[in-house]
Amino acid sequence: MLTGLGVLVWYLVAAPGSQLLGPALAHGNPGIPAVALTFDDGPGEDTAAILGILKDAGVRATFFLCGSSVERYPELARRIAEAGHEIGNHTYSHPRLLARTPGKIFWEIDRAQKVIERHTGRPARWFRPPYGLRWFGLFRILRQQRMQAVMWSVNGRDWKTSAERITARVLSHTHPGAIILLHDAPPPGEAGNRRATVEALPAILRILGRSYRFVTVSEMQSQL
Repeated sequence: MLTGLGVLVWYLVAAPGSQLLGPALAHGNPGIPAVALTFDDGPGEDTAAILGILKDAGVRATFFLCGSSVERYPELARRIAEAGHEIGNHTYSHPRLLARTPGKIFWEIDRAQKVIERHTGRPARWFRPPYGLRWFGLFRILRQQRMQAVMWSVNGRDWKTSAERITARVLSHTHPGAIILLHDAPPPGEAGNRRATVEALPAILRILGRSYRFVTVSEMQSQL
């Protein structure tokens, strides 16, 4: 169990809604029936299937790309951009930023930004920290890079459970203005797949689409 100090530290660096270290978008306007679907850690082997499902549903999402994964799958990164999805920066190698020096944090973000722009033709406006962990110095670097931090308000936990449970979790937690966290690949250098996410996505889109409009993170911010 966390102590009082532990709770404070967790809230400071890890709670999705925390604004103590710097401003981070965690949800949209609760009075507007819109949700933002986001995917982290890609591109990867399951990205193409996810892009196909989104295309069939006519949905645009926001993809937070890791620079090293873009280098491994440059064609998929281009496909994400060409399909009209929004691009975000998720660092180069997906490290935990806790206790990292500002120099290391800058290197991760800047290298990813350069790789993303080179392969997609556009710089990322949004940044999502790996594991949602923020650290001292991060927000100064984001200001220098003209980027904004974005977190989430619904976590599908799709890296650790079945398609049925992913679907049930997303549907039960979604609300107007929700930013939904899913993944289209494992983090760089890690084994695994996101086939459960692929299987869950059609039902999520179909059922949420009855009540909500899907928007990008930028569109969600514009509604605030």
